Amino acid sequence: MATNTLKQKLAAGNWVSGPIVEEIRTVGGVKMLALAGHDFLWWDMEHNFYDWDSLLHMVQFTHLFGMTPLVRVTDLSYANVARALDTGAQGIVIPRVDNADQAEQAVSYAKYPPRGRRGAGGMARNNYESKTPLESVEEGNAETMVVLQIEHPDAIEELDAICQVDGVDVICVGPQDLSVNMGIHGQFGSQEFQAAIGRINEICAKYDKPVGMVSRDAASFKTWNDLGCRFLVCNSDLSLIFQQASRDRQTLEEVIG
Repeated sequence: MATNTLKQKLAAGNWVSGPIVEEIRTVGGVKMLALAGHDFLWWDMEHNFYDWDSLLHMVQFTHLFGMTPLVRVTDLSYANVARALDTGAQGIVIPRVDNADQAEQAVSYAKYPPRGRRGAGGMARNNYESKTPLESVEEGNAETMVVLQIEHPDAIEELDAICQVDGVDVICVGPQDLSVNMGIHGQFGSQEFQAAIGRINEICAKYDKPVGMVSRDAASFKTWNDLGCRFLVCNSDLSLIFQQASRDRQTLEEVIG
């Protein structure tokens, strides 16, 4: 497995960024996102409709263009986690993690023995390079990231225990669901929501765990970074298309009338 540059940058204390990818299925689309300068691509299987074959191609293109491929699975199951990683993904994103038992499950599915129970096999996981079984296991365990999404107030209460699970790399807020579960649907600027993000960052800082935030508005990351977030999930492919198309239409109306 290739060196996980995303993991290295986070370990060095840097902020990192990348978009969620919902519907791109071409090499050109991946290359355009790479040229923008992002660190990772977050391939989304939770709310979107990639099959395993198309995901394999997209993950491998991500490697070719120098970014770290992450895959968000639909839920916490061995079949989803192991298969996503076997495409060559260097990180797994698990939604709706509420407690340390789920965190331990996630790590066990993502790591080979002795840390976990992931099965060893397949060529795509090693970018089709020839590796000995020992090399595959050691590199896989060293380079694979586990990103857990906090999406419920109950998870914040359990966050100390979650952060203490060995092998958890990033705690990423799921802002939409967290706000819904707090009863303040989408009110990301509210004092209550920002206090929750501040508390998440305070807890994670005790365990040196980077915190992530998701937003379609790049400027909003000034707020989230000030609160401590440095894993920045910035925009999505469909939103990028809509935003630029809307700007172009507005420009046309302004210059033509």
